[in-house]
Amino acid sequence: MSKPENLHHRLLELQKLLFDFTQIDRQIFFPDDNRQDRLENDAEHSYSLAMAVWFLSQHFPHLDRDKMIRYALIHDFVEVHAGDMQAIGRTEEQQKLKQKREDEALKKLESEWPDFSELTTSITTYEALNDPEANFVYALDKLMPMLLNLLSEGKTWKKYDFKRSVVIKQKDDKVLVSKEVNELWQAYRQMILDAKGHFNEDTKA
Repeated sequence: MSKPENLHHRLLELQKLLFDFTQIDRQIFFPDDNRQDRLENDAEHSYSLAMAVWFLSQHFPHLDRDKMIRYALIHDFVEVHAGDMQAIGRTEEQQKLKQKREDEALKKLESEWPDFSELTTSITTYEALNDPEANFVYALDKLMPMLLNLLSEGKTWKKYDFKRSVVIKQKDDKVLVSKEVNELWQAYRQMILDAKGHFNEDTKA
């Protein structure tokens, strides 16, 4: 492939797009340290998921590691234009609105980045969930907020007054697409059941 004359401009534009991605805050809190009430952003979440995939892939050699890392990096990328929406408690109407926004965002990315078609092709392939790698990343993505909540002693769960039973049921339903991730989930599921003080209901008489 020949190098386009404007390659340096496109790289600059890509950096701006990636910066915009860091501006999309998720509704998940980090464990408090030097900065209180710090929300995770989409770029941090995608990087964490990609690193988790890389680490876990050595234990699942039947899965394509590089494909999974690409999926992890782009699994939420449409949110750079569509924004994020809380998963737990989402209504059917909100889900339809989310899907509409993300469909429009993908079309915008396709229009803006015809010279980076692997980006949008990977998004489309991932969202179809037609291969075991996509299902693995999809399911693992549902576990990542659980890790932050366990590390922060349920900060997000308590902030939004989520119920333990609701959190567990939502994850039970979503991780089933990957038997590998479901095995991991069973261990975290028990940790959540055993956790004391991670939900507001734990402190009620």
